[in-house]
Amino acid sequence: MKKVVHAACPHDCPDACGVLITVEDGRATRIQGDPAHPVTRGFLCAKVAKYLDRVYSPDRVLYPMRRVRPKGLAGEGARATRAFERITWDEALDEITSRFRAIASEFGPEAILPYSYGGTLGALNGASMDRRFFHRLGASQLARNICSAAGEAGLKSVIGIKMGTDPEQFTHSRYIIAWGANIHGNNVHLWPFISEARRKGAKLVVIDPYRTRTAACADWYLSINPGTDAALALGMMHIMVRDGLADRAYLASHSLGFIDQI
Repeated sequence: MKKVVHAACPHDCPDACGVLITVEDGRATRIQGDPAHPVTRGFLCAKVAKYLDRVYSPDRVLYPMRRVRPKGLAGEGARATRAFERITWDEALDEITSRFRAIASEFGPEAILPYSYGGTLGALNGASMDRRFFHRLGASQLARNICSAAGEAGLKSVIGIKMGTDPEQFTHSRYIIAWGANIHGNNVHLWPFISEARRKGAKLVVIDPYRTRTAACADWYLSINPGTDAALALGMMHIMVRDGLADRAYLASHSLGFIDQI
């Protein structure tokens, strides 16, 4: 029996790609992007396009394994399976539990440091069950901001909410600045919208100390020195104000104090 299942990519990624999975006799045989998805349009990144290769890989770990040889022994890479032995789920849970209890007894439960973030964005493990577990354990409190706290703070300070530009709006842009962003390499689903805008006449400017794949495609590439981003931003602001290029009406409505300084 053959059927196509509609799904979504579970990775910690804002693209949320629509996925079509072909299943034959209970086994997934093909994975492809859903062409009806308005943003990704049937295009999957290289990581997800090879998803089934990992799901059915003979090297995939399916059971708990305990290390039986010390790390760093010569030739371990070629005999990795020999460094571990298979144990039961009960044995694995008992060992983890006993180690946690020993640490908590000797040093206190806060000696255990939780380290987790988005990962696979399921309902249970995405910002949910891991927090409940570590809270019940009494483990250290850890701010879960290991991913994008700086960007989120920037967005909130400028537009008030943690929401970026709608990808579909890029096609209407006339001037696109990629500042420290390797879009062609790291945001592959945005690139088609930028390409469409450039076909309509838009210009792409890339500001980055490193000549990325995006920089190689740019109409204008500014190779600034590391650490000089703030100087460049302040210089641009100075020119905009000096030459009357700033939208004073917009600044008066959407900023505090800036107009008073100019």
